[in-house]
Amino acid sequence: MTAILLICREGRSRQVYQAELDFPGVLLVCVQTLMQFFRREVYCPLNGILVDMPTYIRSSEEEKRLLTDLVGLFPALRLRCHEPTGEIRTLPFGAGCPGNIGPAIFVQEYCTHFVQRRIRSCERSPLHIPALLNASIPVEQASAEKTVTANISRGGCFIISYEPWIVGDRGWLVLLALKDKSPIPVEVCWVQLWGKSNSLPGMGVRFVELTGAQKNELSHLGGQSFLPEGT
Repeated sequence: MTAILLICREGRSRQVYQAELDFPGVLLVCVQTLMQFFRREVYCPLNGILVDMPTYIRSSEEEKRLLTDLVGLFPALRLRCHEPTGEIRTLPFGAGCPGNIGPAIFVQEYCTHFVQRRIRSCERSPLHIPALLNASIPVEQASAEKTVTANISRGGCFIISYEPWIVGDRGWLVLLALKDKSPIPVEVCWVQLWGKSNSLPGMGVRFVELTGAQKNELSHLGGQSFLPEGT
């Protein structure tokens, strides 16, 4: 099955794109924003990415940055639909393929034979770091949730937790193995509930911001490839 991520707001344009790609062997994963994909299917492997231009223009700066990174990892194409006629125009997104081809040809020629990859752009290291988690600051040991990371990357980490966090929640995380124990602002991107599968309960969070010292320490803990130079 060829899995394609379509980032497009609901409406006429999305319906046109879906009709264009409605043929056997293609799984179209439709989301309104890139972050919605992370929150819903963090580990879903993909063969390619299609991005509706009006949706892209309205994306946050963070999402645009993430997409810029991702188009170097996947076949990608930008789309624009003239809704009154249903005509689809395309533009290249990165150097992987030309922009003057239709979405169906793009999928057949560039995505079908592309080896599926997970959309995660940050490789994770299986580091188990004791941590304190709280919904607000200060993060004090007496009142914060005592937890540990199951894995960690330059973009975030998975935290073991039994508490009722939900996607979109913001909190503050203190990684006790770091010399710089400044609370790190985090956002919950996905949740794994206890008993729902044979997996650790907890949540995937992204680091909203790290200090320079925290980036350097995490780089040393995770290895040279953990934090690319300049991040």
